Amino acid sequence: MAVQQIFVKCFKCSCMSGPFKKLTKEQMEKVDRHRTELTYAKGEIVCKQGAFISNMLFIKEGLVKFYLETKPNPTVISVEKSGDFIGLQSLFEQNVFQYSVEALEDTEVCLVDINIFEELVLENAGFAAGIIKYINTDMIKLYDRFQSQTQKQINGRFAELLLHLKNNIYEQNPFALSISKKDMADIISTSKESVSRMCSQLKREGIITEKGHNINIIDEDKLEQISKFG
Repeated sequence: MAVQQIFVKCFKCSCMSGPFKKLTKEQMEKVDRHRTELTYAKGEIVCKQGAFISNMLFIKEGLVKFYLETKPNPTVISVEKSGDFIGLQSLFEQNVFQYSVEALEDTEVCLVDINIFEELVLENAGFAAGIIKYINTDMIKLYDRFQSQTQKQINGRFAELLLHLKNNIYEQNPFALSISKKDMADIISTSKESVSRMCSQLKREGIITEKGHNINIIDEDKLEQISKFG
């Protein structure tokens, strides 16, 4: 992990998230004075569940996984990409991270002092509304995942995951997986062997092709049907 020298001011940053666009010039300058940037290599821990939180984190570039430190195995909550925040659940009431985060590929993170972040929420209604929207989106994703885990068979959950990776994470087809089969298995609460078997089945049926880490969805309509009905 290395600290990056910051050359671009916040108000000129192409990675600026929606809430920050609501800040005044003076408020943006305050953010600039109380932030830094870090680069994490693939496999490095970005934050640890239970650790004291002194900064709010924003993913500028890369891909990470959120997980709970459960036993005997960690519970993967979600996979998130650039444009997402880390630590929003700890604003105001909590002083520790509620989950751990690991970089799934080389990832750039912007850190803003949490005290400054909280001040901006109280000072700027537009900024606060934007942050609430992020938190609501995270909650809805958790509700959807809970429904999927309890209502869908494994085949349906796996098809849903492939569509999510294509449409929301990589936003292209074919796409190169930067997460492991083990991570995929953890996300849908199954085994790595089951994921491999489902991949083989989808390939036999001509729904996907797989070459190395690259997956190409050939028959998206069929995959959608499997996602809905298992």
